[in-house]
Amino acid sequence: MFRSVVTAFVIVLLCASVEAAKLKGQAVTWADFSYVNYIAASFSHVYFATTKGIIRFNKLEDRWEEPLTGAIGLEDENIQRVWVNTFDNKLVAEMSVGLSEYDALFDKWFPVSELPSLDNDDRHIKPPVIMHPPIGFTYWDNGRLVDRYNRQYYINDIVDDRSGTLWIGIWGYGTARAGSTSHLIDLLPYGLLQNRVNALLKHDGLLWISGAVFDSRRTGLSVFDPEDNRFFHIESGLDADFPAVDVNCLEADDSTIYIGTPLGLLCMDRETKRVTRSFSRRSGLGDDNVISVETIGDSIFVGTAGGLSVITGADDSVRYIRPGQFLNRVIYDLEEVDSSLWIAASSGAYRLKLPSGKLQQFKDPDLVLFGDVYDLERDEDALWFAADGGVVRLDIKTGETEPFWLAAQKIVPRALAVNDTIAAVASNKGMFFIYYKNRSQFTREFTTEDGLASNDINSLLMDGDYIWVGTDKGLTRFWWNNPNRVD
Repeated sequence: MFRSVVTAFVIVLLCASVEAAKLKGQAVTWADFSYVNYIAASFSHVYFATTKGIIRFNKLEDRWEEPLTGAIGLEDENIQRVWVNTFDNKLVAEMSVGLSEYDALFDKWFPVSELPSLDNDDRHIKPPVIMHPPIGFTYWDNGRLVDRYNRQYYINDIVDDRSGTLWIGIWGYGTARAGSTSHLIDLLPYGLLQNRVNALLKHDGLLWISGAVFDSRRTGLSVFDPEDNRFFHIESGLDADFPAVDVNCLEADDSTIYIGTPLGLLCMDRETKRVTRSFSRRSGLGDDNVISVETIGDSIFVGTAGGLSVITGADDSVRYIRPGQFLNRVIYDLEEVDSSLWIAASSGAYRLKLPSGKLQQFKDPDLVLFGDVYDLERDEDALWFAADGGVVRLDIKTGETEPFWLAAQKIVPRALAVNDTIAAVASNKGMFFIYYKNRSQFTREFTTEDGLASNDINSLLMDGDYIWVGTDKGLTRFWWNNPNRVD
């Protein structure tokens, strides 16, 4: 039996009237940094001005540092040029709106009317006649790189740092370096393959990131190690097994990455990074469009735009689950809780008891979950639901429910990220925090004014002190419990 706990505070959640502000360290965004406009080199760093912000490489430590996308004050993410002096104490960026100078102490940009005097002896050069590209590429003397798939990329800028290294910007492919005498090109992948982030998965310390193809030239999976600030890419569209299609969801076990797409479920071997199996409607799934995946033991539960299926056994047999209930229903999300599978569907929320196969529709007493339920998130003793009507917290030990109506915010929740203090809600109008442990229970809105890459948010992932926020303009790491912020 489910009981409802309703107080005057949750009937209409109050929205905190706190002025939005970009704070130091609060938000940093990673995006498609492969379009490099200009390069500048100091004694210790290299700065790449890209169409999505400034990224920087530490030459002395041979590693990437966090991008300057979280700094306060830049009016345009498309950085046209960048200049730096020898010891990094002056950094200037040019955008369509003018020049700005960076203050590292405050992590802030200030507009300037003219380019200040800079002491630097780096030198921009034309592409050399002969360079030695990585395996799989051919180099032409006009600065053109051609890969094994006959895709052509042009070197947009080269800087000789006068210390033995050429720093290279390849339009559409990203950053690279080469010896100033050997001319041996070493690619330096950094950032996302595509800007739209619909799917986020953290597994074994790595973030797996993907989303809608839209107009991206290169697509697939971006894999990010947040500890080392390092990326590698698994491109789609290079063979028939991994087509260049939207990625709706990601799941993993010890050996496989499961990729839900509009063309079916793709199973990628984690060691070889190749798709070894695939499932579609022809295999027995309810629909080709795979929206959600959950692995439990040796079973793979697959939610589609047309119902719920399960793949089991060494022979990968596919069985449709409860066609009478889920036929032509969208299965948005799946979550294992104890010995049950919880299901978020276009017809509501359900619990499937796995040992018995008994299916029960969950109807909260306050009828918040009356229509589409879009997301499920587990946190210790609670299961959270995001639906058209708002958000519901279910205590899975006592059965008590707590509703949070978001009608005043006029949003439809898309995704959730929860912990023992807040529930973060994604929407097309930004991100909302529900401070449900606070006695006065209130919400707080966060938008681009607080450092998010976009207000159009598709996915969320709670990760300790941070929330990873997937938007149509990249992936933002947001410091949710920033002590310098007043909530």
